This record gives sequence, C-alpha cells and structure tokens, in this order.
Amino acid sequence: MTEGTYIRFVEGTPKPKTKTWAVFGDKDGDGHDLIGCIAWLGRWRKYCFFPEPETVFEQVCLREIAEFCEHETRHHRRKR
Repeated sequence: MTEGTYIRFVEGTPKPKTKTWAVFGDKDGDGHDLIGCIAWLGRWRKYCFFPEPETVFEQVCLREIAEFCEHETRHHRRKR
C-alpha cells in the first residue's frame, strides 16, 4: 500500500505481466471510498488511471495519481 496526501493505492491481484491498484479516497478520514483503479493500458504502453463514475479530483490528487502512474510505468519498463 502506498499513501498520498488524500488517497491511498492498494495493490490488487497481479495479472500475468502487469499489476493493478485500487485507489481509495480519504473521505472523513476512513480511506474506504474507491475512486478508481490503475492498470496497464496496452495500446498506450503505460499504466493509466480509470476513475469511478461521478468522482471529482483536485490538483494534489491528480498530481499524485499521475506521479504514481509514471513511477510504476518506469519500474515496469526497467524490469523488461
């Protein structure tokens, strides 16, 4: 599990070649609100964020999600 300022990333069941993460918000401090997931998008050849419907994000969350995707994409490419 990795934590951001208002979000946390929880690793899910890995696929044969890639990983997935559930992304939870920190509404009321409980950290149990699923706001999306991160998974590999083959046609873009990188990890991407797939938000849940009707979710809203501010700049800190967006930046942390983007940085997490970039970090995991670099890590994935180094392994290969």
